[in-house]
Amino acid sequence: MQTISMVAVGPDDDAERQEWLEAIASAIDDRSFCLGSAVETFEARCCAFLDVPHAIGMNSGSDAIRLGLQAVGIGLGDVVVVPAYSFFATASSVAHLGATPRFVDVDPDTGLIDVARATAALGTGSPGSAAKAIIPVHLYGQAVPLDELLPACESAGVAVIEDAAQSFGVRFRGQALGSFGRVGAFSFYPTKNFGAAGDAGLAVSCDTAIAARLRSLRVHGDAGGYNHVELGWNARMDGFQGAILSARLGRLDRIQAARMRNAETYYAAIEAKGLLDRVRPLARTPGSEHGWHQFIVRIEDRERVRQALTAEGIGSGLYYPGILPTQPAFAQLGHREEEFPGATSLARNALALPLHHRLRPEDPERVIDAIAGVFR
Repeated sequence: MQTISMVAVGPDDDAERQEWLEAIASAIDDRSFCLGSAVETFEARCCAFLDVPHAIGMNSGSDAIRLGLQAVGIGLGDVVVVPAYSFFATASSVAHLGATPRFVDVDPDTGLIDVARATAALGTGSPGSAAKAIIPVHLYGQAVPLDELLPACESAGVAVIEDAAQSFGVRFRGQALGSFGRVGAFSFYPTKNFGAAGDAGLAVSCDTAIAARLRSLRVHGDAGGYNHVELGWNARMDGFQGAILSARLGRLDRIQAARMRNAETYYAAIEAKGLLDRVRPLARTPGSEHGWHQFIVRIEDRERVRQALTAEGIGSGLYYPGILPTQPAFAQLGHREEEFPGATSLARNALALPLHHRLRPEDPERVIDAIAGVFR
């Protein structure tokens, strides 16, 4: 019985492995170890690919969020609206700056921040507690309904920092995610749709002043010549990651096409097996492409299903088994699960199925067959 892994990392084949080795060798020859020409080349290619004027290579997606917040002026005592359901870095980046995350529930049908609740949270409480920024998370590879959210943010004077860590190259109504807000943050962690050979990230901006500040912040606030004008961070992308990502960018369209085919096969198999009332894929955002970082279904008796998949040699994942407001690191905020029913429902019922571009054509149907067996 062949196994079906949950993720696929590293080079796809010998040809890509050779591309990686040649890219690394070039970076070595150029002494492009921390930033350098390899990163500059990658940044330029990202500007062209995403149609943005500024792309700033970072050590990780977490650094891109944190420094993006700092670049727009978020600091001690500020309030930042964030979804209750996301990877921890979305909220921890806020707290690291001395700001307070204001958690908002998500739409359980999409996993994305509830726009109506988010809009209301921008100015909740006394005048001194109005939000200064918001982080819409384009979770799992599709866009938050930005056409509904952005006008409210603009009217309230709230800075938008897009967490597009899982959505590189995805477009909403024809425009690349990450380019709508004042800063967009991407992650190239190896399991992403566009993954590096380790940690790496990117911040993008259409604002020249913000971009300049980001470049300074990623090198400890150095304005040049060891003139540290503010407290930044060591968030530089290393040259090897920049070189590998540049080499891999040309393959992204093929990777995305394969992930899309796998998603479509899942939809067809779920419907064909009559499982739509038991295995419910997340709803799609109108006007948004999908990067298919994950294929998420909401499913009852999730643990029994996972055990059945494991018995068949099939991987699965939980992204995420707990909500952000009740993480121990935020215990001082005093939140309870009942305050966030949408997020709590997903934490209990969401299951990620294998989707990566190396799946065999028959694999998605085999996964659904195994799930169907649980409900017979």
